[in-house]
Amino acid sequence: MQPEAVRIIRDEHIAISAVLYLLRKQAQRMRENAEDVDFTLLRAILDYIVSYPERWHHPKEDKFLFKAVKRRTQEADRLIAALEKEHRHGLAAIEALKASLTELLKGDVGERAKFPQLADAYFEFEWAHMRQEEDVLMPIAERHLTAADWGEIGAAFLENDNPLFGIKPKDEAQRLYRTILQACPQGEARSGT
Repeated sequence: MQPEAVRIIRDEHIAISAVLYLLRKQAQRMRENAEDVDFTLLRAILDYIVSYPERWHHPKEDKFLFKAVKRRTQEADRLIAALEKEHRHGLAAIEALKASLTELLKGDVGERAKFPQLADAYFEFEWAHMRQEEDVLMPIAERHLTAADWGEIGAAFLENDNPLFGIKPKDEAQRLYRTILQACPQGEARSGT
């Protein structure tokens, strides 16, 4: 039977994927010079990525999941080192996206081409990162971690304040969630299309 912590982490990845999908779709609209680019939504997406994956999800992976795997086996040491480095890179990448959007909203027309490139690169980066976690690290973790390890990881992840799951929802997060539900057909965000 799959540990509850695995389900929680995968569910969080689904929520993050949905947000990334919507970011990519808005970037595509921008690249097409569409008039209906939703800049309020883009700001909410970037705020969500900073506040949830960067502040809650990734630190819990580092502190609980990665630490437990390293404690039980050396099989994933190189992979975990790479994933931890990617967590640090992801924060810098999202900050670059936020800066680009800020400049675009100030009227810098050059950012209209730059932002979609940064968004696409971030999407691809995060998508590959989550695939490594789910397809490579999680099977190693499932082979080596004990029930007690999984219990500690699950308890840590249950504390996460993910507004997309309705925990401590904020107005902007609720709006983003409704928009994602309307914009993402079931399963589409997980396929990366």
